Amino acid sequence: MTVDLYKKTVSYQDQYGNDKVATNFYVKCGDQLVPVEVKYFPDKETNTDRQYGARKTLMSAFATVLPDKKGSGKNS
Repeated sequence: MTVDLYKKTVSYQDQYGNDKVATNFYVKCGDQLVPVEVKYFPDKETNTDRQYGARKTLMSAFATVLPDKKGSGKNS
């Protein structure tokens, strides 16, 4: 069985109406697509996670863009 890492970028608006882009990650095991979250570990003193961006960038570098579902279009 192979395990593949995929990513999908989605656009959304934050609470202030600003346009933002998020990257969602998925692991495909066999025929199952499982969502994966890049975890944020805040430091007890500063309440920040200095390595969060690096972990997310690393995941994105090794992930393949998730292909669109067949037949998901309006004309299909």
